[in-house]
Amino acid sequence: MLHAFCHGKSRLFKRYLGHRDEGETRVCEEDEITALIMGPLDYLPAQAIGAFWSAVVEQGGQYPALPFPAGPVDRARMHFWPRRGVEPDLFVELHWPSGERRLLLVEFKWNARLSGDDQLHRQWQEFLSPCERDEAYHLFIAPELSAGLNALSEQDIWNGRLLLRSWTSIISILRNLTGPEAVLLQRWSIQVCRFLEQLGIKRFQGFTQLSAPPPINSPTVFWTPVNGFATLKPPAPLPSTQHSSAFIWSSMP
Repeated sequence: MLHAFCHGKSRLFKRYLGHRDEGETRVCEEDEITALIMGPLDYLPAQAIGAFWSAVVEQGGQYPALPFPAGPVDRARMHFWPRRGVEPDLFVELHWPSGERRLLLVEFKWNARLSGDDQLHRQWQEFLSPCERDEAYHLFIAPELSAGLNALSEQDIWNGRLLLRSWTSIISILRNLTGPEAVLLQRWSIQVCRFLEQLGIKRFQGFTQLSAPPPINSPTVFWTPVNGFATLKPPAPLPSTQHSSAFIWSSMP
């Protein structure tokens, strides 16, 4: 469906913008978007899957609390809507040739609130075993991140491993992927970016590409109502041996 949406062959994506057919009362927006975006990623090689999730965790050059092992992933599994008492949207297992692994618990949101203020806390504590939490990150991906910030302010049980990512930042991550694995992700990432832009998720260009303004070599310019623009010449410095008198006036008796 990504291809149909991006080439204008289907207008069904309007359901994610609030459109409803006559008599339609409920649309599983969140689950459909999860499947549309993450479903194709599940069919790509493990190196590509690992490259994407590593970029999400390390977004903006941040130093994660639990660094990823060096080198490409050699095994990856993506479990959609797994259930262990609670049901996150996605559970990702990444394995390296060294035997190390990283686990990602992922909750996606789209025009919906969390299922209770403690949903993220329960996922982390009830879905993962204590041993799994030692190797895991918890990702919250949504149009805006206030629910994740509220969860952190209520009780930070993650020790730096609850990562909040907006859908806008996902576009930025996809557009800036580098390395040999990025080639494997290129066609998928193009379709995902186009789809998100159709839903009104636009990439903010930011100010990182702006260069510093050049120095001004001409005299400072001022505007005066009488003379218009005029230049202001800097005053000549007083010689160090010259003293000027100073007077202090006071009306106090």
